[in-house]
Amino acid sequence: MPSQQVRAMPDSAPQARVRPKEEALGNTSTSMWKRSDPESAIYLPRGEDDLCNQQVVGIVTRAETYLVTWTTASVEGATDQRVLVSRSTNRGKNWSGPQTIDLHTDAAPGAASYSSLYQVPETGRIYIFYIKGDRSFRRARKDVTGYFAWKYSDDDGISWQDVSAKFNMGRGEWTPADPSLPSDWIGIYSPHATRTGDVLFSFARYGLKDNSSDYANWMTEVLFLRLDNIRTEPDPEKLTFSIFPKGPRGLRIERDNGMFWGNEPSWIELSDGRLVAAIRTRNDAVYFTVSEDVGRTWTPPEPMRHHDGGEPILNPSAPCPMVKLRDGRIVLMYYNQKQNSTFGPRNPVYLAVGRENLAALQPIEFALPKKFMEVTGPPPRGTTYVQIASYSSLVEHDGELLLFYNDCKHWVLFKRVPQDLLSFDPPLRSRGFEDRRTRAPSRRGRAARPKPNVGL
Repeated sequence: MPSQQVRAMPDSAPQARVRPKEEALGNTSTSMWKRSDPESAIYLPRGEDDLCNQQVVGIVTRAETYLVTWTTASVEGATDQRVLVSRSTNRGKNWSGPQTIDLHTDAAPGAASYSSLYQVPETGRIYIFYIKGDRSFRRARKDVTGYFAWKYSDDDGISWQDVSAKFNMGRGEWTPADPSLPSDWIGIYSPHATRTGDVLFSFARYGLKDNSSDYANWMTEVLFLRLDNIRTEPDPEKLTFSIFPKGPRGLRIERDNGMFWGNEPSWIELSDGRLVAAIRTRNDAVYFTVSEDVGRTWTPPEPMRHHDGGEPILNPSAPCPMVKLRDGRIVLMYYNQKQNSTFGPRNPVYLAVGRENLAALQPIEFALPKKFMEVTGPPPRGTTYVQIASYSSLVEHDGELLLFYNDCKHWVLFKRVPQDLLSFDPPLRSRGFEDRRTRAPSRRGRAARPKPNVGL
């Protein structure tokens, strides 16, 4: 039986035009979505079942199409949560009407959530990965309990083919004893490749203290999924995967209450081949970890600082995407404040531009943060508080840094990051701040590093 095709609407669909119904939904103005100064709207909610739009993930395809995926629902975590895709063939000026990739149906039960994209460089095939929920089982939350599922496109994201295979995201101390039951996990950035060709997807697995699903009992640990044969296997039903670090535990970051929280890692590759990941925590700061063996083992996570020995980079319990540009600059997006509520503040959002400092314990140094976006006014209907660019993605293309983002997990938007925010100003230590720690150089010419965390 041939696989099902899901086809896109043409790029001429006027997604940037706000429909009059928006005012009836409780927004203060039909132009309210413009308050963060986007270049265009990828998607504006239209009714009752699409008020929550989050985890906006984009890539630029070989055909130079901007391809974006996100998760929509009536409210976050609802049964109607589903994965959508939109395309732009004119560099973000116009966007196709959204196409639904997957959702709960009688034939395919379970919501679809939190998608990402990867294009195989050798063939041009595009994969979309996401969580396919299992309605018969729940631990932390239904939309993070499920399988790693995927579909694929061989026509630049115009149509998508079904795949019956799915992957159970590994076993560990926090997963059910029954290996047939799915894990609780989330990954919010697209897989990408190292120079050795390894394709890695970063994610976090959830655990529960006292078996209670209340948020106060959630714990998370960081892991990395290697897509073993995605660049060489022509049959999408035969993809294979490996999870690192090996063992019953991922990378864990302890809180002051003895619980663990390290979530939603993003990673880059340094010029010497090491990998560095930036991690969301509940310890008022971004944390980092380093791998010298292409993601198989990682150093114990510790606070990321403006430079080795400097002040920690402040961040609440919120995503902190990090990307490396072609010229070597490293860009971190974060909120530059300590946590003062359950998840925030997530407004305003800042950028810090960094560069490699390979001899240091922390092999990246960052300049002073620059305010990027700040929004004012009430949150739109369907959202609980004001936040900007949470669960968003940064992609470099033709010397520009593209941002695919959301405002208040409601409007799905696009803009280019202004170039004046991407200059590397002198790092903090050259302005009179001194390192508080010294490190003896290793025999390899770099700072001596802690032993890798191997998942024990």
